[in-house]
Amino acid sequence: MKYTKKYKQTIIPEVSTDYWEQFMPTMARKKMFEFYNAHYFQKKRVINQHLGIAVEFDATGGRKTCFGSGVYPKKKCLIEVLDKMIRYAEYSNFGERKPKDPANVIGYLNFNVKVRIDGKIEYIHLIIRMTNNGKFHYSMEVNVWK
Repeated sequence: MKYTKKYKQTIIPEVSTDYWEQFMPTMARKKMFEFYNAHYFQKKRVINQHLGIAVEFDATGGRKTCFGSGVYPKKKCLIEVLDKMIRYAEYSNFGERKPKDPANVIGYLNFNVKVRIDGKIEYIHLIIRMTNNGKFHYSMEVNVWK
């Protein structure tokens, strides 16, 4: 991994909540997972500019994002720019694996990324799962910071 503290996010992905506001949480989760499968799971990977790592998309990451926590308007629309978020995110720190994690998980890389949602810049926390085969997998995005 090439890690440099000098990296600063210069490209800010932009998205709107307009389309996603029409869906109730149950339907929104289903639509988000369909979007993830159609757009990301098929692409397979994206390169993070800060560390230069190839982050792969898998079904586990999609399920954690779409079904793993609360669904609110700002979170729903982030699925549209997930690849850009991972590409431009800034690495922040390493998180240890949890005892209940699968044996192949070494730990988690935490990233922060700015996204313009409905014209306002929001800060998002992304988690990338690091496995013992040397691969990095998208794990989930966490609530928008207030």
